[in-house]
Amino acid sequence: MAITYIEIGCKAGRWRKSLMPWAIAVSFLVGAICAVRLPVLLFTLIVALVVVVFAVIGHGLGNSLATVALWAIIYAAALEAGYLFVHWLFYLFYVKRTAQKTKQASPEIRSKYSAE
Repeated sequence: MAITYIEIGCKAGRWRKSLMPWAIAVSFLVGAICAVRLPVLLFTLIVALVVVVFAVIGHGLGNSLATVALWAIIYAAALEAGYLFVHWLFYLFYVKRTAQKTKQASPEIRSKYSAE
């Protein structure tokens, strides 16, 4: 009962496809973690580095350029989505909460300065 090359390839392909959603989730989490401390420019450089490294490794493993480019774009989008999600949360918690606490002066109050 020998396992043929085709059976091994099919099993490896199923294994690889089952890891893709996990890789996207991990990319999202890495983007979210980076959003806490990294400025946008540095994060963009890290995303570009991840895409290049993934492209080189994926092409070296024998995947087509179209497949590698598609997955590189998906991983970059997941990283960026995590980054944007955390910044959106920061906006909701800090900016909106601060805006609710500050109250504008009543329009009935007259300023002693003419520019106001």
